[in-house]
Amino acid sequence: MFFSNVLEPELVAISIPILAVAGGVLIAITAIVTKGREKEQEHRERVLAIEKGMAPPPPPAEVERPKYSSRRANGLVMTGIGLALTVAMWVEDGADSGVWGLIPLFIGIGLLIAGTIDKREYDERQRAERNGKMM
Repeated sequence: MFFSNVLEPELVAISIPILAVAGGVLIAITAIVTKGREKEQEHRERVLAIEKGMAPPPPPAEVERPKYSSRRANGLVMTGIGLALTVAMWVEDGADSGVWGLIPLFIGIGLLIAGTIDKREYDERQRAERNGKMM
């Protein structure tokens, strides 16, 4: 292959973290710009409605995303990573190094437990709000 002759392992090892950080910064900038454009478009719609003499539309309601959903997703990802690391390191180097994969595994399990507790609390709050509105 062409690239295997040109790229040295040291260059690849240095470029991976640099590209990861640059990618993260690029994602953050893109999210900020996109959110700003959405807000600008909403503002233009409101101004246009006011100029035409119409009542401006109400601002869009922000939907609250339950906290447990992101904890569950993160927990599943971390558990998968931890399990994969544990198995891979155990097979490659033995039980001594396979233990290091248990760290992300238990972090993932902790996030799954926290997500389950948050879901119970969220469901109880929803039930209490529904019962309060019915009375």
